[in-house]
Amino acid sequence: MDNLPFTIDLAISINDSAWQENVADINSLTTEAVQATLGVVSKEFKLTPLTDAPKPAVEISLVFTDDAEVHTLNRNHRDKNKPTNVLSFPDAPLDQSELASAAQMKEPLLLGDIVMARETLIREATEQNKSVRDHLTHLLVHGVLHLAGFDHMEENEAEKMENLEIMILQTLNIANPYELSD
Repeated sequence: MDNLPFTIDLAISINDSAWQENVADINSLTTEAVQATLGVVSKEFKLTPLTDAPKPAVEISLVFTDDAEVHTLNRNHRDKNKPTNVLSFPDAPLDQSELASAAQMKEPLLLGDIVMARETLIREATEQNKSVRDHLTHLLVHGVLHLAGFDHMEENEAEKMENLEIMILQTLNIANPYELSD
């Protein structure tokens, strides 16, 4: 997206090759979801291009793995002894001063890491009558929003985050994931 006040560097690691069997174009799907999310976040945070420095880069690491690896991460980092669909590990906040600092240092702004669990995601998609692609896209959007600083611990935060997810997914032609489907 050329209208962003930064470039996006995605470091995509596929630690479980079965991901590519389930989502053939996982790299392009990921890139599209991240770009759409950061486009909305940029507007939400009123981020503007820097006038006295080159466009900084925002870097996100995405790991596509299995339930076993996510189970270990979830246990070690969140004290939850089970796998989950997505984990986000934020690093630097996405704001104007961080972008300026990254540009000045000629280093990318490390937004953080997102780790996806294949078996859990596929099971949830099946249970919820959603396509794997749509559910994956929703969880990528969800993860990027966490990296950008959004959360859902309080009711008002959860509502804001859900509304952003719905809006971003609409731009990607994906139905509201919170509506019940038969």
